[in-house]
Amino acid sequence: MVEYSLDQLECFVTAAKAGSFSEAGRQLNKAQSAVSTSVANLEIDFGVPLFDRSGKYLELTSEGEVLLREAETILYRCARLQNRALAFAADVETRVRVAIDEALRSPLLEVLPEFAAQFPATEMDVSEGLFTDVHRAVALGHADIGLLIGTGIPEPTVKYKLLGYIPFQAAVAAHHPLAAKKQVAVSDLEDERQIIITSRGEQRHSEITPFSHRLWVAESYASGLGMIRKGVGWAFLPEPVLQDATGDGSIVALSLELEHRVHTSPLYLLWKRDDVVGQAGQWLFEMFAEMGSRLADG
Repeated sequence: MVEYSLDQLECFVTAAKAGSFSEAGRQLNKAQSAVSTSVANLEIDFGVPLFDRSGKYLELTSEGEVLLREAETILYRCARLQNRALAFAADVETRVRVAIDEALRSPLLEVLPEFAAQFPATEMDVSEGLFTDVHRAVALGHADIGLLIGTGIPEPTVKYKLLGYIPFQAAVAAHHPLAAKKQVAVSDLEDERQIIITSRGEQRHSEITPFSHRLWVAESYASGLGMIRKGVGWAFLPEPVLQDATGDGSIVALSLELEHRVHTSPLYLLWKRDDVVGQAGQWLFEMFAEMGSRLADG
């Protein structure tokens, strides 16, 4: 059986990427001779040359190219093993399952890189839904944490924390007749088709009033936005969705003559009442609270 150390594999991989033993030694804070000797001993253990040393720079042999990929895999798995062991010792979850309102996709994506850096050994499962979909995922134990826009269903096993209120604005396609108006009256909305976003259970935001007698229903924001872009109607959209949708100019927000009626919907953080939340979950709680404050401020 071939015997080798992780240190030897690290010297091999670093030298292959650096192109020289001297540069590898500098990166590893080792003497050049120590790196060269370590790789030479590895070649003896493997029984094949890993590098062609005849030129100015190190060149991998055909055997070395194959073994380099294997060595990189071993080092990666060892690092992952160590990170997970450290996570267990530090009371960090190995996996966090998050269910979010579909409208919060972009705000969530903004915090994920920092989460990955803070908790490299923690797996993240993200599911999306609307209204009761998110609540149900937490209540049934399919998600550890939920972010819900709208009023949740009272459930004794689920705890709620109000993070703020998400503003909604009316939006249409840039080529829709309503887009040409500087101010849009209630009567204008009543005359045009309204698109309502619902969950699969046909639940919709109770705060959003149907203005038009002509309604189309979409079970996702993606479908609703598609309808809007085609110019078939207008819809009330939460601020995060509206910001993404108006970026390319195909959809515009309407200026309504409704100053006395501010359309908002509550943003709730959900989690199971009896669950113990670890460090990764607590970190997400804090990030989501900050997210709620930013979104509520518009």
